Formats: sequence, C-alpha cells, structure tokens
Amino acid sequence: MNKAIVTGATGLVGKAVVGQLARAGIEVICIGRRHFNSLEAKQYFDCEVLYLNLDMEDIEKLPAEINKLNWSIGEACVFYHFAWIGDQKLTDGSFERQIKNVTYTTNALKVAKKLGCVKFINSGTMEETYAQRQIEDKNIPYLPTQLNYTIAKLASRDMCNLIAYLEKIDYVHTRLSVPLDPELLDGNYVAKTLKAITQGQSYQEPNNNQLFDVVLIDDVAQAYFLIGVHGKNKADYFIGTGNPTTLSDYFKDFQRIVEGHGIKDNDRLYPETDKEKFDISDLSKDTGFEPTAGRFDLSGALK
Repeated sequence: MNKAIVTGATGLVGKAVVGQLARAGIEVICIGRRHFNSLEAKQYFDCEVLYLNLDMEDIEKLPAEINKLNWSIGEACVFYHFAWIGDQKLTDGSFERQIKNVTYTTNALKVAKKLGCVKFINSGTMEETYAQRQIEDKNIPYLPTQLNYTIAKLASRDMCNLIAYLEKIDYVHTRLSVPLDPELLDGNYVAKTLKAITQGQSYQEPNNNQLFDVVLIDDVAQAYFLIGVHGKNKADYFIGTGNPTTLSDYFKDFQRIVEGHGIKDNDRLYPETDKEKFDISDLSKDTGFEPTAGRFDLSGALK
C-alpha cells in the first residue's frame, strides 16, 4: 500500500486513520461532507492530504473528481470505508435512513474497483456479531438497542462480501466496540461519562450488562494501517484489546484510578462464549497488530 482513499475521513476513526497513514508516508485522499479548503484540511488532519467534499449519495462521481486532481491511483491503493449516516449520530434514524448506508457502501466498493484499488476495507460494529449469534442460535437472547443500525450493518457486510467476489476485489471486514479518544474530546456517551468521573461528578450507572472492548483510537488507527498492508481477503477482524468488560465495570475501574486506588478485576468471571467474540488473534496473526496503549491511558483527560 502506497496510496489510500478514506471515506468518513472527518469522523473519530477516519481522522485517526488518515493521520496514521500520512505519518507512514501513504498518499491519502480524504472524503467527507465538511467543506474544507486545502489549508483548513491540513489544519484539521494535522498532515498533508488531499480533501474532497463529496456526499456518499454522489460517490459514483469520485473517479471524475480524482481526475480533476491529476492524482494517480497507482498499483497498490487501498480504499477505507468509514462513512455512515444516521440522524443525530451514526446509530440512530429510521430503518429507511439506515438501510441507505448499505447502498452507499456497496456503491463505494464498486467505485473502488473501477478506480483500480486493490483492497476495500469496511468498518462494521460489534453489534452485528451479537445479532449474528442470535440468528444462528435462537435460544441465545439478544435485545438490540440499535436495531435499525445493526440490521443495516449486517446487510452491508453480506452485500459487500458478495459484490467483492463478483467484482474481483479483495474485501476485508472489520468490527469495533468502543474506540476512545484519550483526550475525551469526542463527546460520545463513554467519553462524557469518563469526563464526569475525572471531574468528580456522579454518573448514571449503565444498565447494559453486555461486554464491550474499549480501545484507544491510536491503536485503532495502527490496526487499520496494518490491515491495509497485510489484511487478508475475506477476513473479518475484530479490532480491540482482546480484554472486554462491561461498561459498568470499566467506569468503576476508571473511578478507582482517578481516586488513586488500584484496579480490582480478578473476581470478574465473564462468560467465555461472550469473551471469545472479542478475540484479536486472527488480526494479530495476519498483521502483527498488538495493542500498545492501556485501556486507561487517558493522561490528557487526567491533567
């Protein structure tokens, strides 16, 4: 990989991946809905990139837009797809709105092939893993809190697998649980709760006992870079620490750190059938990825 195209480049994960790629010497075209000129794009991404303001509804126009830039795809360009649209956030909105993302994603895959990209990397969610397990075994309970989002992500995964086979382009699927900005600047539920804990404020304990894997965004970006270089066709990688916990336990551990106490987690026995869904061994074996940052390396937020 010496060049890359990144949709959803202005989001938390997309922006981090763009920075990782640029630092590795990869030429990057960023695609997003924000209106940036070249100087604003450089300031936002803190690196030299090409930026295109292009809505996913118009992704078929990407080849023409790239031609205007006189930018050559080359022989080892990887297409990263992070774009996803809800209403107020990625996971909300009607079924019709969520399912449009499936069309946008498959159209992006076709465009990647048309451009001559050698690999298409799609970003999924841990929710689809839980849903898939329930589909395979009706006796396993699953009460999704983001049903429309989860169904759309599953459909996106399966359609991409089929179309990539027909279009003859390598396809890699990825799943994430909770990517976290160590500065807690993202403003999602987890970041807001951790921020409240650092300020000594009370917080409402989550009722969800589902396991999550909180992974710092720098490790996520490194994983995606390695997948771009080494990821195998038809792989389905989970990106995380491989050490899941409930959000309730995660918040309690973080509160103990803030208060100057140690973490007590040796008495937690989570079901192995749940923990195995967060296995990163395939990712590590194929790409060499190993998480470097601890789940509580939030030094910027603790200052």
